[in-house]
Amino acid sequence: MRAAIRHLTCRSINRSHARCALGIVLLVVASVLSVTPLTRAAEPLDVNRIHAATNRGLEWLVAQQHPDGAWRSTSYTQLNAGPGATALAAATLAQLSRDEQPEALAPGVAPQAALKSALAYLLKNLAPAGHVRDASGANEYPTYAAALTLIALNKLPAAQREPHAAAIRKMQAYLVAAQVTQPLPNKLATADDVGGWGLVGGDPTDPSSFRTSNVSTTRFALEALQPVAADHPETFERGKKSLARRQQADGGFAFLSDPLDQLNKAGANDPPTPDAPFVARSYGTTTADGLLALRACGIADNNPHIAAALAWLNAHPNVDAVPGFPNDEVSTAMADGLYYYYAASLAHAMAAYPDADFARQAPALAAELLARQRADGSWANPISTMREDDPLVATTLALNALATLPSSQPETKTKPADQRE
Repeated sequence: MRAAIRHLTCRSINRSHARCALGIVLLVVASVLSVTPLTRAAEPLDVNRIHAATNRGLEWLVAQQHPDGAWRSTSYTQLNAGPGATALAAATLAQLSRDEQPEALAPGVAPQAALKSALAYLLKNLAPAGHVRDASGANEYPTYAAALTLIALNKLPAAQREPHAAAIRKMQAYLVAAQVTQPLPNKLATADDVGGWGLVGGDPTDPSSFRTSNVSTTRFALEALQPVAADHPETFERGKKSLARRQQADGGFAFLSDPLDQLNKAGANDPPTPDAPFVARSYGTTTADGLLALRACGIADNNPHIAAALAWLNAHPNVDAVPGFPNDEVSTAMADGLYYYYAASLAHAMAAYPDADFARQAPALAAELLARQRADGSWANPISTMREDDPLVATTLALNALATLPSSQPETKTKPADQRE
């Protein structure tokens, strides 16, 4: 009881802070309702239904793009400048463009033109240090924005990437410099943060810019740098060690190492004795992110860390709610607010490990997303804790999930080798 009161009090006081701290990942970045058994049968979906829903969502998203190529939230100031929301949208559009079957998308909704405009905006606003800012110099989660922009560029065919080679190298250098490589004297980063990336970014020469590392930002940074992993062995080795430290005894992941930090959204388990330490709960979004980050490091599928993360997801195959949360009111609201980020992260994990047991629920996840789409083609979360009540955030994440799910891809058509990257 002592532990429960301490934990719930800490989380209740800091709910508004948690809401502000994770803005883009929303962006994604990766729940609705408390953890419950699956309610939708894992039956194959008609791919045409998924394409129809994607068309409607894409039409809505493209209609929100500004003339300068940016997307800007009208709900949240921290996503209003442009870089954060635009980078997330660009990564989603690149996913759609890569997998697009032209005959499956309605005329006028092809994502390539919107993606080209978005990338032009993002690259035009690169800071000298290599992170993305807006025209006035304002930063919006610059590490996320740089990573997502690189992820979008990495999906382009080689001929389309080549004109941006210098900008790509600059952003890659920024992400390498942004990794926490040693504890900071001001204690904004500790030994446990070494090897990861944090929410706060900016000038790599300013040690106050890079703070407590987390699994989500670390995943996106590693995925963005994966094409040049061979050029940065120390960066990836530090990343592997960081992820190994962050993995829980049950195989899952928590957002941060401090079990009582409010950003560990599922909270902490009560210690077995008054003198035992608290242990952060593993939960679905971070476990999917942790698995993808391990994969980005080049860790083999038979590695114990990969196997343990897969086992956690196999044991928690929920697609209608983020698993790992307790049932109290505060935790349920936090989980509900994460649903679309969870859907996107889980979809990427399913695509990366299509033979895993949890990946069998890909059709059920697609059905869940289709059922939640609104009449105008957008998605929105009724819970505001992670800004997914902004349809710009939720729609981008939902489209990313649908574009990635194994059940969403045609089985009979393969692009020519010269179109695959």
